[in-house]
Amino acid sequence: SFLGHTMERHYESADVPSVAQKLRATFRGGKTKPVAWRRAQLEKFATMLNECSDKLCKALHTDLNRSMHEGWLTEINPVQHHVQMCLDNLDSWMAPEPVMIDPVNIPGYSYVEAEPLGVALVIGAWNYPVQLTLMPIVGAIAAGNAVCVKVPSDKYSAACSRAIAECVHQYLDPEAVCVVEGDREATQAVLAEKWDTIFFTGGCFVGRMVAEAAAKTLTPVVLELGGKSPCVVDRTADIGVACRRIVWGGFFNAGQTCVRPDYILVDDTIADAFFIELKKTVKKFYGDNPKDSEYFGRLINTRAAERVKGLLEQSAGKIVVGGENSVADRYCAPTIVDFGSDVTAFETSAVMAEELFAPILPVLRYTGGLDQVIGFINDREKPLVLYAFTDDSTTQTRLKNETSSGATVFNDTLMHMASHKLPFGGVGNSGMGRYHGKHSFETFSHQKPVLVKYFALDWLVQRYPPYSSFDVKVLQFVQEPRNGWKNELLVSLPKYAIFAFAFYVMWKPTGILKMLFQSIADLL
Repeated sequence: SFLGHTMERHYESADVPSVAQKLRATFRGGKTKPVAWRRAQLEKFATMLNECSDKLCKALHTDLNRSMHEGWLTEINPVQHHVQMCLDNLDSWMAPEPVMIDPVNIPGYSYVEAEPLGVALVIGAWNYPVQLTLMPIVGAIAAGNAVCVKVPSDKYSAACSRAIAECVHQYLDPEAVCVVEGDREATQAVLAEKWDTIFFTGGCFVGRMVAEAAAKTLTPVVLELGGKSPCVVDRTADIGVACRRIVWGGFFNAGQTCVRPDYILVDDTIADAFFIELKKTVKKFYGDNPKDSEYFGRLINTRAAERVKGLLEQSAGKIVVGGENSVADRYCAPTIVDFGSDVTAFETSAVMAEELFAPILPVLRYTGGLDQVIGFINDREKPLVLYAFTDDSTTQTRLKNETSSGATVFNDTLMHMASHKLPFGGVGNSGMGRYHGKHSFETFSHQKPVLVKYFALDWLVQRYPPYSSFDVKVLQFVQEPRNGWKNELLVSLPKYAIFAFAFYVMWKPTGILKMLFQSIADLL
């Protein structure tokens, strides 16, 4: 048992080659493949989340000023659900999936089996350091892999990275799950090694570095990135509900959420009422001075605070809510920027240049209807999420069908992340690959096809050369494309033939057997 394992071992950039070698030896030895090992590790994972919850939440408060309740709700609890789902379904996910045999492979059988990829590299992100680091590890373990974990840089979420390393080392198998700590140098060290799969969560800049490193060794890679996710509010929306959900999703974690609504397109006919309700909601959630609120976070470091200060300065004159900031305190108030209906000023502004990762919501009042909205969204990179608040089914259908995004969510924000039965992932510039629930298991598995044939009854001798005209006709008959039920009937012919032969031997019905085969041939 590794539970209660307390011997400290800190892996840094210089240790990466030996860590990779150790993990490869563990996987090749077959330790991680049995269902018993996977289940035991998942159960210890659940114990770790329960017993380390306070420790991890305190680290979240240190790094991001996250309240204890919100830390548990958004970082610990989602991983708990993921672990439980894996435990509940592990046997069925691992079970071979039978596949109907095709005529040329009779007699035989086939199936698809989930095979672990090998040694996985998981690179976590600092904005949700616990969830985004631990969630992929759950899927990797469930799929039977050994795992190297690169926790977020100690120049960002240092307290969380240290806490994660300590907890993982204490509770999980140290021969199969290793944590590497450090900054950019450590990231470069892990990317220099050959892995069987790489799972990265972070921004596009580092994502390209990860993809480039993976390409050199033809390593499959999952990139969970981000981008500017639009939020559309049309005239049919319930303004009160929309504002509550937008303010919550947009300002949670001080706006440092990859799936947050990053800008708003609101119908000009309801815009004034919308802004009034937005202001009321911000005050209701965070009080007159959000800096004093227990439930409003901080920017990750002073470098981020300096960047956000620059964005606010460039938005002067258009800020209608918030704008206060303190670099020393890593603080930026919940801020709303109103560009009116000036599309040029909006799309060329500093707050629209890239993903904000700040508690700032730029807003454009659209006057050109849904066509303007769809055109504006499609003129930009594909977002991680498209949010839309609308009660109009035609609008929902058009937005879903005429745009492309990692996910589409109507009348809420962030909440698709709460469903482990939905896949999570981006498309285009917002990422590639998917995970959560069974999708995590599949991401860290190779779906291996297996065909089993027998030496007996090598009946289709026509496949071997030389080919006579009769051989060609037989092969053409067997291989002719057929719809589903006809193909199933052809596959079942050997069984029917045995029954027919037994019938003929026992009763010798004149002409019946010939008529039966002729009828089957006519159907096919």
